Amino acid sequence: MTIPALSIIGWSGTGKTTLIEELLRRFRARGMRVLAVKHSAHAHAPRPGPDTDTARFLAAGAAEARLVASGASVELPDGGFDLALVEGWKGGPLPKLEVWREGLERPLTADPLVLAPSLDLDAVAQRALSLAIAGLPDPPAAPAARPLTAERSVPAVRFIPSGGGAFQLASEAPDTVAVEEPLEIRISGDSLAVTMRTPGDDLDLAVGFLFAEGLIHGASDLGSVAHCGRPDDEGYGNLVEVTPAPGVHIDLEKLDATRRGTLTTSACGVCGRRSVDDLLSRVGQVPPGGPPLSAHLIASAPDLLRREQRAFARTGGTHGAAIFDLRGRLLSVAEDVGRHNAVDKAIGALVRRGLIATAPPLGTLPPPPTPDDTPTLLVVSGRASFEIVQKAAAAKLPIIAAVGAGSSLAVDLARRAGIALCTFVRGGTFNVYSRPDRIAGAPPLEP
Repeated sequence: MTIPALSIIGWSGTGKTTLIEELLRRFRARGMRVLAVKHSAHAHAPRPGPDTDTARFLAAGAAEARLVASGASVELPDGGFDLALVEGWKGGPLPKLEVWREGLERPLTADPLVLAPSLDLDAVAQRALSLAIAGLPDPPAAPAARPLTAERSVPAVRFIPSGGGAFQLASEAPDTVAVEEPLEIRISGDSLAVTMRTPGDDLDLAVGFLFAEGLIHGASDLGSVAHCGRPDDEGYGNLVEVTPAPGVHIDLEKLDATRRGTLTTSACGVCGRRSVDDLLSRVGQVPPGGPPLSAHLIASAPDLLRREQRAFARTGGTHGAAIFDLRGRLLSVAEDVGRHNAVDKAIGALVRRGLIATAPPLGTLPPPPTPDDTPTLLVVSGRASFEIVQKAAAAKLPIIAAVGAGSSLAVDLARRAGIALCTFVRGGTFNVYSRPDRIAGAPPLEP
């Protein structure tokens, strides 16, 4: 074995899988290819699927995820990955990082990692990488890794009024800004689009973009989604290659020629479209039914989103998008300089986890009432444009809550698609332009 590797061990229920997901997100943001292995407690490992830990690892950013039955040895490759993380295998030869919580049985090791809300996960990621590298027979230098680039420090000066219409220099110090860089999306080597985005969650962005455009119908259409090249390549991280699953053909001609291979900005709107009608005919309707959503949840959703917007807290320059279920549980959240990119990332994460897929065609029987854990509410930190509603309709999300205003075209599309469009959601109030019956206690709208 010539790649760094680490076993994450601990008692059942301590949060090993959740910790590995967090580590994967951080290593992916650095541009690292990580192999994630689940060492099952069962003699015969179950087949991987959308609800298994291996699927969670892939959704969090693993380049590959494997499942190994109890008692079997974990065979790690000699190359192709920058790091391997193994959940379990406490009897194996790899260096170990133990996860432990207060109140459980005695730790398995003398130096357990105690999970707590205040835990610095970036520091844990560095500790895990150091342990893995130290475990090699001849430890090499740490693999070249693309640094986190969601924000960047730049020189800045601040001027303030000094009276009489004059200004004076108040301070000169670095400021933190959100990063905007190009991301090219390719399908089996064919360039599809280039979008300006904030690095991070790029695989979710690519999948969400393809899903919103109707090019894929769910996770089953995907073979692999990965950054191209190696972390030490110049420009690494700005190209995502999507390979369809065996037997799946992705029809690139579905995407308008005016958009394919062209640059879309971070706030593109309906850019390069031949006709808005083409989009309207493809969106269809969100299935009716399901219990209404609490108005209190809608009113509080922007505050819940803001708590998750770490890049915004540091830069003030990113949009946020989050998806909640009927009970108000956060299913996915993303940030980006472009509000459309943030929505693609949030939806793409759920597509990759198998929680969102294309609904039956119009004219077929509607699905059963919405379960409590079904993706239900899309929250965006800015305004609700036509394309935001289009992406929600493609994902069959029945309710949108936007901090800002909605456009006339967004309202028209929401009404046609059967979506409850809520805008100006702030200060405990909001406006609803369509389908108020999806909200508990709301009166019907006059035609």
